[in-house]
Parts: sequence; structure tokens; C-alpha cells
Amino acid sequence: MIFIATGMALAACLTTALAAPTQASAPLPNFSLVAEYRDRSFFDGFTAFTGADPTGGRVRYVGLEEAAQKNYTGFHDNKSTKSINAYIGVDHTSVTPYRDSVRLSSKHTFDVGSIVVMDVVHMPSAFGAWPALWLLGDNPGGRWPDTNGGEIDILEVVHNGDVNAMTMHTGPGCTVDKNAAHLFQGQLQDPNCNAGSPQPGTTGCSVQATNQASSRGVTLATAGAPFNQQEGGVYVTVWMESGVSVYLFKREALPSGLYNGNPMPELWLTKPLAHFSGPGCDYGTTFNAMRIVTDTTFCGDWAGKVWDAFGGPAATGSATCEAYVQNNPGAFKDAYFEIKSIQVYGRNGKMPALKAASKREEFAFADIDLAERYRDSANVSMANGTYLGQHGHGHGHGTHSHFH
Repeated sequence: MIFIATGMALAACLTTALAAPTQASAPLPNFSLVAEYRDRSFFDGFTAFTGADPTGGRVRYVGLEEAAQKNYTGFHDNKSTKSINAYIGVDHTSVTPYRDSVRLSSKHTFDVGSIVVMDVVHMPSAFGAWPALWLLGDNPGGRWPDTNGGEIDILEVVHNGDVNAMTMHTGPGCTVDKNAAHLFQGQLQDPNCNAGSPQPGTTGCSVQATNQASSRGVTLATAGAPFNQQEGGVYVTVWMESGVSVYLFKREALPSGLYNGNPMPELWLTKPLAHFSGPGCDYGTTFNAMRIVTDTTFCGDWAGKVWDAFGGPAATGSATCEAYVQNNPGAFKDAYFEIKSIQVYGRNGKMPALKAASKREEFAFADIDLAERYRDSANVSMANGTYLGQHGHGHGHGTHSHFH
């Protein structure tokens, strides 16, 4: 279902930064569920972008009706997670220079004081692919990456990469604290969120994730085929005036507050994968009116430029990313997102802004039998119908942007 809060009365909360764990005497903000996307109404909360890819990818984004007709979108009855999950895939049957894909944007926008919880069971993993789950500002007439409301990339890799890149893209005047490395598990690549050449902001301030040890001592893969082999995980983005943190939890080992629908990040013992903070950025105004976005593009400004660095020619026999994507449709059977749910919590039950029509789109989304699709593959888990791709290594980061 899709749930939008309508008048929840909660106690007053902080209007500034969340209190640090050492400030136990400070009042903690109360959070409540303000939006939820799950089950067979998952797609009701999204619109599909059908314009040219802003990142120069070899992709043709299709509308929801066409996506439903061609089974690029649908639902998977996952026996392992005991849930009906959203399937978001790509064309994996046609030889074509511009491969069909689906780019979704939430109808509602969200602002500072939000906790975004994404339960991802499977993500695209294939040479040539560039998948992402992210937040994108949508101020009318705004220019990426400064006046549109910025960008926060939550889960993003290219090719067979298995290390997540969490990145913020902004205009000038947003620099994160490079001396705060002890607060998170990943590795900060650049503290300047307006970094990039030739276009400022394209590189942004990025944190590369290493494997994360959960609160129960379990090591989790952060992206790619290893992430899919562990049946994914729950990415949680905490966006407050004090900064932006990105966590990864095992589905069966969520902090009690998340499990009970009352998240309290101040009490979480696990360090986040990434923590963007410091006085050099105004996290409450630089980022605003943000939509939840998911897409899979191909080649383009990042994946296309690091084809050689990832060993693409040797691994695929194709000299270029573009040629491989065009001529090898079967390679993209595994290039799909399977999402159990996306939830957004807000302080004081604040209503998310609605900037797009909320009318239900009456399309017949098919049930996708993933086990049947890969029955002849050597890498099939019949327990849950999820294709298990080969473990890949290596990750490179080029300049890229998502704004449209």
C-alpha cells in the first residue's frame, strides 16, 4: 500500500541537529511514518520519466503503461522475504543501441527531518549497467546541482562493481568535514560537494563503502552480486540539519526503533556507511524538495568512461561499453531492482509535499517469475527465485550527474 500521513499529532521535536549520543539529556525528536510504498500498490506512488537521459546513457526510458505491457515492471511473490515485491527491470531480449529501462520518481517530495528506509532485495548487476537509488531536488526552474535542491545518491554502482558509492552533489558552498572519518565506516573521496570537471558538482563529495559489520557482528556486502547473494539489505538515510547519514542493516537485524516504526537514530550503535557533516554546508536548505528516484541506465558519463578500468574488454570481448550493451541483451536479465518497500519517516508527522498528480494509474502489472527466468542458469536460488550473479570486484568513480 501507499500510506500518506494525514494529521498525526506528535510531541514537539528539535528544530536543529539531532543530539549526539553523548547528549543524553537533550530531547529526542519523534518520528512517524509519512509515506510508504509497498505491495501491489507500490507503483501508484511514482511517475515515470521519459525524456532523454541527462547522463548520456544508451537508454530509452519508457512510461509506466509501456513498462507494464512489456513486463519491465511487475511484482514478484518472494517466498524468502514473505512479501510481494516490486520488480523494476530492463529490456533483455532486443538488440538495440538504446536499451529500454524505467526511471521512477516519487510523486511526493520530502524535506529535511526525513528518514528514508529502502528495503532492497536485489539490484542490477551487469557489465554496461549503471543503477542507482537516490534523492533528487525538484525546485521548478532550478538548475542542477545548485538551485534544483541538490542530489543525494544512496545506492549506486556501475558494471560488476560491489562497493557502493554514496555521494552528494551541490552547488558552491557545501564542503563536508574531512576529519570526521571516525564517525563512519566508508572512505571519503572528496570533501567538496561541488567538485567536478569540467562541470562543477559532477563528482560531488563521495564516500566509498567497505563491507559493514552489523550490530550482530555480521559482515554485509554493500552492492552488486554479493549484495544480491545475501538477499540485499535495508538502506536507511537519515537527513537532518546536522548532516546526512547512510546506514545498511540486515533485514532480520534492524534497530528496534525501525522494526517497531519508531526510529531513533541517536540510539543506533552501528556506525553509518557514510556520514556527511560539518559546518561547511547547510544541509537543511542546500537539499530540499527531494523526490525518491530509481533508475538503471547504460554506459553514459560514468559507466561508459570506466569501461576499460573495470576490465570490460577482457571480461566481455567487447571493445566498448556501447557495443556490448547494444549486442548482448541476455546479459541484462540480472539488471533489475527488486524492492520490498520504501518508507519515509518525518518529524511531527509532517505531510510530504505533493507536486504531481496522485491519481492512480490503472495498469495491469504482471507477476514476474524470476525462478522460471533463470531455471537454465547455473546460478539460481530456487528458494526465493533470485538470480545469483558472479561475484565481481573493482569500483571506479567518474564524473556524473542525474539532473533533468
